[in-house]
This record gives sequence, C-alpha cells and structure tokens, in this order.
Amino acid sequence: MERLERDVRAILARLARSAPEGWTELRLETVDSRYGPGTHGRWTLPDGNWHGLRPDPEDLDALAAAIAAERGWPRARLHLEHDPAGPYTLTATPEPRATRGRLLVLDPDYVHPAPGLTRPGSVLPPAGDPERAVALLAEYRRRTTELTGHRRPLGPPLTPGQIEEAERRLGHRLPDDLRALYLAANGSDVMANGLWLGHLRWLPLDEVVRAHAHWAQYPHRPDPDRPDLVRVMDEPGPLDTVRRCLNHPGWIPFATADDGNYHAVDLAPAEHGRPGQVIESGRDFHDGPLYVADSVTSLLAAWLDLIDRGAYEIEDAPEDGEEIDPEYPPGLEVTESVRPPGVERSVLGPGLPAAVAPTLQRVLAVGEADEGPLDLAPLAAAPGLRVLRVRSRTVTGLGALRPLPVEFLRAGLDGEGLAPLAGHPRLGALDLACDTPLDLAPLRTLPALWWLDLSRCAVEDLRVLRELAGLRYLALTDAQWAELLQRGALPPALAVARLADGSGTAAELRAWADRFAPAEGEPCHVSGTLAVGG
Repeated sequence: MERLERDVRAILARLARSAPEGWTELRLETVDSRYGPGTHGRWTLPDGNWHGLRPDPEDLDALAAAIAAERGWPRARLHLEHDPAGPYTLTATPEPRATRGRLLVLDPDYVHPAPGLTRPGSVLPPAGDPERAVALLAEYRRRTTELTGHRRPLGPPLTPGQIEEAERRLGHRLPDDLRALYLAANGSDVMANGLWLGHLRWLPLDEVVRAHAHWAQYPHRPDPDRPDLVRVMDEPGPLDTVRRCLNHPGWIPFATADDGNYHAVDLAPAEHGRPGQVIESGRDFHDGPLYVADSVTSLLAAWLDLIDRGAYEIEDAPEDGEEIDPEYPPGLEVTESVRPPGVERSVLGPGLPAAVAPTLQRVLAVGEADEGPLDLAPLAAAPGLRVLRVRSRTVTGLGALRPLPVEFLRAGLDGEGLAPLAGHPRLGALDLACDTPLDLAPLRTLPALWWLDLSRCAVEDLRVLRELAGLRYLALTDAQWAELLQRGALPPALAVARLADGSGTAAELRAWADRFAPAEGEPCHVSGTLAVGG
C-alpha cells in the first residue's frame, strides 16, 4: 500500500505542474473507448467551468497494472479525485473484460474476416509483358529526362539469384514484368520528386521486403461497429477485381511517396482481377485498396500516355540561368488520374432513381419518415448490390433483395418482417427497426449472419438468438440484454456486445457489463493528503 500511495502522490504532483490557476477539483478516470484504452480527466474552475487534462498514459497504465497484479485481477479501472487543499482518493475496481465505450469485448482475439477473403480468386492469366515493361521504362526515363533536364539515378541491376532470395523472403514470386524491371535496375533511393509520376519512388527490392513485412506485422483491423465500411467498390476497376479487405499477404508494395501509402502488385486478385495488377493501399486507405491498372506494364504505358497528351506539370523547375539542384530536381506532377474511368456504384439521396444502374453496389437513402415506405423493387436491376442503408423509413418489397448479393442491410421493416429474406446466402449484417413485434425465426435460415442490431425493434422472442451459432456481434437495449441474459439465450459464439441506449456513464456501463460476469474482488482504495495550492 505504501508503494501505491507513493505512486499516486507522484502522479498528482506531476499533474499539478500543468494545473490551471484557481482550480477547485481534479477528477480523472481511466476508460476504454471503441479505439482502445484512454483517460477522461478535468479540472473544475472557480466559476464551475471545466478545463480538460491529458495525463501521461504510461503513469496510469503502470499504476493500473500494479494494482491488478497485487489483487489478482485481469485488469483494473481507476477513478482519482483530488482537492487542491490536500485530500485525494483513488478507487480501483476490477474489470474482467475490456469495455470499449458501449462495446463489451467478450472475445478480444476475434476479428471477423473481410468478405473478400472468402470469395473465389482469379483464374485469369497475368496481363504484364516483361519485354514491353523494360522498353516502356527506358522510354519513360528518356522522356522525363528530356522534359525536366535531369536523369534520376537507378540502382544497379539485380541478379536472378538476388531476386529469388527476395521472393523467398516475401513468400511470393514477383510478376514477370516487375521481375524484369528489377533485372534492369534496382529501384531508386531518390526521394525528392520520386522517379515516377505523382511523387512515387520505385522501391529497391530490399525495401520491398521490409515494407511487406511491416504490412504483415501491423494488419488493419476493421471497426466492429461498422461492418459496411470494408470497401464495396473496387472502383474504378471492374466489379470483383480487388479482394475487399483491408490487408492481404499477397499485396506486394513496390512504389511509395514515403507517406505510408503504396502502389502494390496484387498477387491474390478477386474473381475478375489479374495476378500482378496494380492497386493503391496503405495508411490512408481505411476502407480498402483502390484498383489502378491490370499490370505494371499497363501503368507505365498509362504514364507515357499522360506525357504524350501533356497531362502533367513540371515542378521545381529552375529559373533561367539557374542550375538544377540535385537534391531537389524538377519532377512531373500528373493533372489526370491513370485509373480507368469510374462507373455509377453508389447512390446517396432521399430515395431510389427511376432507373437503377446495373453497376450499383451501395445505396444510402436518407429520407424522412413522413415520406412513406421506400419500394425496393427497382433494385432488382442491380445484380451487384452489396450494401443498402435506409434511414428513418420503412421499406416494402424486401423480397427484391433475395436474389442479390446483399451483405449489409439497415432498414425499417413493414408487416412482412424478415420472412422475405429467409435463406439469403450472403446477408451478414442486419441493422433493423420495426414498430410491431418482430419474429426472429427467419434468422435461423441466414448462414452468413454474424452482425445484428435489434435495438430499434420490439422482438417476439429473443430466445431464437441462442440458436445463431455464427453470430459474433449483437446490439440491444439495456432491457433487451436483461431479458436475453435472464433467459440464458446469449449466442454461443458472441464476440462483441453493444449497449445501444442509456447515458453511457462509466457506472452504467459497468453495471451492464457485470450482467455478463460480475467483477470479483472488493475495490481498492488509496487516500491521503497532498496540498498543492489552488
């Protein structure tokens, strides 16, 4: 206890150094948000207003870990209060599971696979041409040297043995056209303005290996609260060209603007893609990659076409009489995208267009309740529809979705309920609203269902949920959770529970979480006096 008191006093002393003048109270609490652990803290000022504070998270993490270890708890939640006159109190309570805001994580290791990981792959041949790629690179370098007055250096050619060793470390054989380029030159170490258009730098092969290992070590994790975010559109490429996931070991980065984003060759394309196609992915691609070209060969050809059409600007060009700065030589910036032209794949508006594009994949209807039900019949003309979100309105003609590959549905239901969706093979996420008691029996017939929000529904019998062996996410109201747990109807494989109503205070969330498994052990209290002045 003496050590805990000493640690608490040290934390308070450090916080006092940044305290606002005249503060009357300090409150600090560790929390778990949907983004992970954190803290909420504030100083109260004489006029009653608040001033936020940001403590060193390592201080609180270490203190919580020490208390949890001493008490034999899996984890500890901290609440700290301090009066400038001296008295302080720390209360630590046991937390058996991670709560992230309104989310209770029952299985912290579970990550639902993105839809693209389980879909069929491509059987098409590669589109790249090794000899043409080498010729295009030579012509591209000639043209850019002519335009900028500077020839960027490239690394010396690699041997077949060096490339094979890199491929062994990658676990993949490079596409033949990119392989041929490395036999001609080993990328570029020049960062300023890059080698290729758009400030891209062609990575030396050892950097390719390191970048690929970095991707594998830090995979993107989808947000369990938003199952509709994994990219629906492979735009602007053809439908089902790139796998719809956030990361894949078959994506090999080979060019970058040194900003955490990459051009990569895709060695695991979706059904209509080609091995070796080029995609963009990385730090800023939060909902999945973008299709760029069917091969590195085609990408080089597209860049030369931009030059032929004058669709570029020369950056950092020297003034007349000035010499080129070798550290920052002139570069080319594209004024057009090399991606193929897009097609209509998303609709946002109060309703549906009179004629639905056959390429449509995502619909967000944002009308008002007094506009009446939305008829879904026109969607039969969109054989690739995957996401349908209808806000504040009920829908009719739900049966139109039965033959479509819809994976996510948010809508208000009419009197037919879920019956028109019975047996849908790909429907994985449902966010529903209804005014009359909903029969959940059709959910038993949805083999892909893993995500369900019933918080806006009156439900006939929640006991159906315990029969849903594949359900991993469930959102309910506090009253619905109480009924579900009282009936012993918790889905057997549930990984994430969400409390959909209430104020969301720490006490409320703790009481809700305790319904699943009450925390064991008495709270730990540390109190004392540390006068720091007001």
